[in-house]
Amino acid sequence: MKRVWFSLFVVILIAPGLTAHAQPGATEFQDRWIAHGFFAAGSSLAENNAGFIGGGGGVEAFIWKRVTAGADASGFRDNYYRAVGTFGHVGAQVGYHFASREKTRGVDPFILFGVGSFFPKESRPAVHGGAGLTYWFQRHIGARAEFRVGERPYGDNIDGVFRVGIAFR
Repeated sequence: MKRVWFSLFVVILIAPGLTAHAQPGATEFQDRWIAHGFFAAGSSLAENNAGFIGGGGGVEAFIWKRVTAGADASGFRDNYYRAVGTFGHVGAQVGYHFASREKTRGVDPFILFGVGSFFPKESRPAVHGGAGLTYWFQRHIGARAEFRVGERPYGDNIDGVFRVGIAFR
């Protein structure tokens, strides 16, 4: 079972980068897409014994200056509510990047807000918000870390999720 989770994790981290590429024919550096894969760990902010781990991936597109629209999907294993077991989340969000798109290296802080739905047991809407940063090592690859706050899929508590992974553009 550990091999299956590890293989899934590796695929999630690598797959988004296959679709990310620079805008063709641009005279200056202005990529329009950011793809990312991540490992996530979280906990309920109201309970100290709840926790979950998982992973996923997503993509963002710059729609106006530093404003992005994006979507992501993730899968989690809930370590507290054993009856819930494994669950997933799909979401869409808008974000704002504080660094210029022309910056080829360095820190790119961002904020995001979005809506989504949890599955498979009950389709339940959820909202989330967060902040993070991407450190671009080179023009097309970086490390991404973010913290999101949202509602629990099968409870009434607010959860915090820390996500870390790689980003491609």
